[in-house]
Amino acid sequence: MHHAQPTVASCLPNQQTKLNNNGEEARMEEHELRRAFLRRICANCSQSDDRVQPVMCNKSTQPSPTGDVGTVEEEQQQQATDDGQERLARWSQECLLESKITDLQERLKDTEERYQSLKLQYETLSQVHRTLRENYNAMQEESEKMQFDIQHLTKCANVLRTELQSARSDRDSAIELQKILQSELDESRKEKKRLQDCSEKDTKTIQDLQRQCREMERILMRKNPDSISALIVASKSTTAKADADSSSTCKLLEQRIAQLEADARKQDAKAQGILADVQARFNSVQAKYETHIADLEMQVLSLQEINSKLNEKIIRQMEELASFNSQAAVADAAESGSKNVIASCTQTDEKHPEQRDCARTRSVLVQTDVEHSPAARTQQQQQQQTALAKRAQTQGKEDAHLLATIRGMRVDLAIKEKAVQRLTREVDECKKTIKKIQKKKEGPAIRSDSGRSPVKVRNKVSENADPEAIISLRDMQTKIKNLEMDYKALQEKRLLDLKTLQAAHEKELASCHESIRILQQRLAESEEERVHRKDKQRPNHNNDYYGLKAKVHQAVLELN
Repeated sequence: MHHAQPTVASCLPNQQTKLNNNGEEARMEEHELRRAFLRRICANCSQSDDRVQPVMCNKSTQPSPTGDVGTVEEEQQQQATDDGQERLARWSQECLLESKITDLQERLKDTEERYQSLKLQYETLSQVHRTLRENYNAMQEESEKMQFDIQHLTKCANVLRTELQSARSDRDSAIELQKILQSELDESRKEKKRLQDCSEKDTKTIQDLQRQCREMERILMRKNPDSISALIVASKSTTAKADADSSSTCKLLEQRIAQLEADARKQDAKAQGILADVQARFNSVQAKYETHIADLEMQVLSLQEINSKLNEKIIRQMEELASFNSQAAVADAAESGSKNVIASCTQTDEKHPEQRDCARTRSVLVQTDVEHSPAARTQQQQQQQTALAKRAQTQGKEDAHLLATIRGMRVDLAIKEKAVQRLTREVDECKKTIKKIQKKKEGPAIRSDSGRSPVKVRNKVSENADPEAIISLRDMQTKIKNLEMDYKALQEKRLLDLKTLQAAHEKELASCHESIRILQQRLAESEEERVHRKDKQRPNHNNDYYGLKAKVHQAVLELN
């Protein structure tokens, strides 16, 4: 025992080293050592108690102990007291050592906390010292840079002073030049005014001379109109005017005609291209509408098939419910018959106590039959419940699938509505472009025939425009309008059909859920009634069991 117990002195250096290494691990080990020490003390106490057990004797079988036994007991008591004193001494020493250990641990904790605080202060001071040193170095570098900048700025200031002096001298010279130029400009303005005055005077004199010449020519023509000079003057004036007028008008007319022809060709080409684009778009829109109508018809057919399937399933479920109700009625009738049999058996027991054993056997047989028949019924009911649950799950999945298909159809409808709106916008833009082209075609004719009557202008516009193009445009416009009306009507019809289908489907779902809920309630009620009936029909087996046990025990005693 002395060798098994670890000494506290041997544990102290290891604990101190561990505490120095890691405080938390030392605490954990210290707790573990204390627990082990206390466990060992408890084990030693239990062993000593086992040793010091008094010697007892059974007076009925053994004789009373002699004097040697008393001496042995006294020796054992002395050894026990010695052991107790040794344990108390050891325990007191161990308590003192533990108190010392705790004091040393507290001192160690205090020293560790002081060490950590001093370490933190040292780290903070070292960081502050580093930052101050870095700031000092940065300040020195900045001071050196500032000195270098001051030297550079002094040099720049000297250069700028020299430049300022040169600029001042240049400014003075520029001011002098400005004054000289201003004086020259004033002189040039005065000369210009003088020349303008002279030119005006010259033009006036020339006009006066021309007027005088004309008057002299008129006077000469009046005096002798058949003279050669008068004829020469008249021919010069008329030929010059006629040639100038005719040449200018011919050139203008030719240019205008060529421009109008080019504009007409360009506008015809644009109109043909626009018509081709409109026709292509119309064909594409028509094809899209046809495909969309076919898709919607297919979707309606699929929804009708789904609706028919749902109706068939509902009918099947109603038939199964009717069969289940009939089976439940048959089971209730059988249970009532079994009740009557049990009641008759109990009456026979009361009337004839000597035939109790036979009645018991009959009641047990009837009870076993009844128990077997409800077990089969419960199995059938459980199978029916599982089948109904599976059908409800499949129906829920189908309903979810149908709702998902309806949502997908709604999304497709929204996308197609957006596409139709986009196409209608494009058609409107095409209409606007056609109107602009017609206005452009009418514009040159109106401008060229602005002086003529409006009836002639309209006739020319109608003659210039292609009648086939106008007819085709009108036909296209009417077709587009008809298509828009048909599409709107079809869209409204499809929306109404979808709404009606959805409403009918929701009603069917609600009716199915209601029927399922009613059936579940009926099943729960039937199960509760069945359990209640079983509890009522179940005999009191406890009394029979205890009575049989007492009889068996009496029979065994009699045999012994």
